Formats: sequence, C-alpha cells, structure tokens
Amino acid sequence: MPTFTWQSVIRAPIEEVFQWHVRNGAFQRLCPPWKHIELIKYAAPNAEKSRVLIRVPILGPIKFTWELEHDSFTPPTSFSDRQIRGPFRSWRHVHSFKELQPNQTQLCDSLSFTLPVFNNLLEAYIQKELTRLFAFRHTLVQSDITLHDRYKNCPRQTILIAGASGFIGSALCAFLETAGHSIRKLVRRKPTATNEFYWNPDEHKIDVQAFDGIHTIINLSGANIVEKRWSPTFKQRVLTSRTNGSALLAETIRSLNSPPTLALMASAIGFYGDTQQACADEDTPQGEGFLATTCKAWESASNQIEKTSCRLVHLRIGTVLGAKGGALKKMLLPFQLGFGGKLGSGSQRMSWIGLQDLLGIIEHIIHTPTLSGAVNAVSSTPCTNLEFTKALAKTLRRPAICGVPAPFLKIALGEMADEILLVNSAVNPKALLTSGYSFSFPELEDALRFELGIQRPAAPDKQ
Repeated sequence: MPTFTWQSVIRAPIEEVFQWHVRNGAFQRLCPPWKHIELIKYAAPNAEKSRVLIRVPILGPIKFTWELEHDSFTPPTSFSDRQIRGPFRSWRHVHSFKELQPNQTQLCDSLSFTLPVFNNLLEAYIQKELTRLFAFRHTLVQSDITLHDRYKNCPRQTILIAGASGFIGSALCAFLETAGHSIRKLVRRKPTATNEFYWNPDEHKIDVQAFDGIHTIINLSGANIVEKRWSPTFKQRVLTSRTNGSALLAETIRSLNSPPTLALMASAIGFYGDTQQACADEDTPQGEGFLATTCKAWESASNQIEKTSCRLVHLRIGTVLGAKGGALKKMLLPFQLGFGGKLGSGSQRMSWIGLQDLLGIIEHIIHTPTLSGAVNAVSSTPCTNLEFTKALAKTLRRPAICGVPAPFLKIALGEMADEILLVNSAVNPKALLTSGYSFSFPELEDALRFELGIQRPAAPDKQ
C-alpha cells in the first residue's frame, strides 16, 4: 500500500493550529486553487463522523465525485478522514499535531492509499502531485495563522458579505471563518442556508434581517469588466451592477437604528486612469476614461454612509493574482503552453496584489479603526508588463516569446485594451503602509509561486 508523509513546523501554539484546521472554511482554504475543486457538502471535523463531498476535475469537463468521512477526532493532537467512495480503492489521511515548544507545532499529514489500476505508473504521478499539494497547504496554514495572529486579541465579529460567491468573495469567506468570525452572505437566488439572505439591487430588494447584530458589511459585488468586449450596453451593465448595489446597501445602513461599525466597499485603481510616469496614491484625483468614471460613481453611490456612525472604506483593488480567477487565471493556459508574451511594448506599468495579501488587507482594515476613506489594495512594488511576463514564465518554467502588438489588442478588444492592458497604472498603497500593514508577499515572483503552488527550485549542493 503506497504511503505519503509531509510535515513542517508551524510557528504557533498547538491549540491554535488545531483550531484553524477544524473551523468552517479550513477545507476550502486547503483546496489547491489550481485544481478548481467543487465543494458540494461540507461539515468541519468533529466527534460526530462528519462528511465532505467534492467534485474534482480530471480532464476538461470530466470530473469524479469524492466522499470522505472524518472517522476519528482527538483534539488537539489529531483527526483523520477516510474515503467512503471515490477514485481510490482505499484512502486514509491522518492529520497530527505535536507541540515542540509553546509557540511551535509540528504539523504532519500522513496518507495511505490503494490505487485502482496501473499502480506503478499512477503512484509516481500521485506522489508528485501530493508533494506539490501539501507543500502549498503547509505554507498556506503558516501564512493564514501569521495573518490572523496580528489580531488575535481583537473581538470576533459577525460579517455580512455581498459578492460572497465570486473569486475574491469565496476565498474571503473561508479566510475569515478560519479566524473565528461568523459569516453571513447576501445572495441573489433563493437562500439555501441559515447564513444566507436574499437581495436584488436591480429590483431594490434586500432582507434587512441580514443586518441584525452585524459588525462589518463587505461589498464585493459587480459584473466582471473583462467578461466581454465593451459595448455601450455592457458598459452600462458594469456601471449599474456596482452603483445599484452600493446605493442599496448605503440606504439600508442609513435606515438602521444600530448600523454596523464598518462598511468596506470594493472599488478599483481604475479610479486613477492612466498614471503615465507618475505613481498615484489615495490623494491623487480621479483620472479620465470609462473605468475612472465608473469607479467615481461606484464610490459616490455609498457616500451616504458617511452620515452615519459607520466607518466607510473604499477599497481600490489592483490586478489580483490568484489561480482560481481574475487576470492570472486567463493568462495561465497560454503561458503553460509556451505561448505567453508581453502585451504591446511591455513598458506599461501595472499594480498587482496577491490574493493572499488582499485577504490580509481586508482583515487589517476590519481591525484598524483609523483607516477610512480610500485605501489602495496593491503591492508596494509595481512592475512593468514585461517584468510580469518574465516572472510568470520563470515561475512556470516556460518561454514567453509570443507577444501581442498593441494594434492587434485594440482591434480585438477595442476600448478595453487601452484602459486595462496597455494603460500605465502605477499605484502606491500609502494608507496601508502608514497604518502598519506588512505584506506577506511583497515580491512578484514569491506571490506567483504561492498562488500557483510552485516552489522555488532547490539550490544545487556545493561541492
């Protein structure tokens, strides 16, 4: 029977590491983002033999269903799960925790499994995939716990999130749950869980009960701006999908006798337009173009919140790097096939933020009452498009020689090419740095490797 073991030392007390693993959200956090696993049913590990049901992609649309049961639970030293049905003949995974020092815990994942067919051929592949997976998981556990530890003495909150099913929102819900916060979600479909509440900004409808006893409201809703070519109709949809939601939330907050402490409303660094050779910060005025106009209207729609006791933050988000969505997901396949390359001249500057740091920034804002108004959510190290291209190609170990000239981009994408792909967008996170936020992954290549689960090559042994 093949076996696999991966262990590392987590810099945190054993109770803290164990509790992170058994909270709601932990399983979602530990799913490899490059695999796009669909979580169908989930219950956190406990003494009641809870179960997890997931769908895992094999090739293209082909997926298999995997059901696991937590069959032992011994806090704070171990819990385990076994396969009920799935791709293996048998599967057992033991998670163990051992205190080394008061602030150091040895985290160990031990797996034993029986393969269905082609044992020798499949085992080598599975061992390689497990190595990548658990190196990523242990790195993520340490990163999450380090971020949470900064605010461990702050009270836990009840947080309401609009846009919770999106690329950023789904990661944020799981991240905040592993910190011990309670999450509620505003959904546009019929609610199917006790923490879901209906809203429809286009019809001006919202379940006000969602706001009972909440401390923070986070609004991440809005149509995907790169979903299709920008026609006048689509541009109007992009605008109204942002302003209608923000305005409805602002109106609702103003009507409450006890408004939340914080309203964190998403915006974007498109507010600054083309920064040319300058580097914008939160004091830089609005730029020109469709995105700048949209961002201004987006933020203005929620400004009525300032007339309440609720702290208002406009989070101006840069290019978010994550394998599950956003710009990086769209780039991955061509770069993996060796067809990546610079866009236009490659000299245009871009301001990026790793998804892990974006989650950390949101947690920082929640627990930093001095932050209000505009806050730029970008790394402190913007890069050129050519520098980004080289970093991604190096991370994936692929060539990047298939650049796309600017005229072709303009023909294919029209206005979108000028405002998103070819624009200079250098932005400084002055408010974050002033408030004391420390980036987990300030360097581009480190952020890419973390988000894609790709470790740096081992240094050669010195003779």
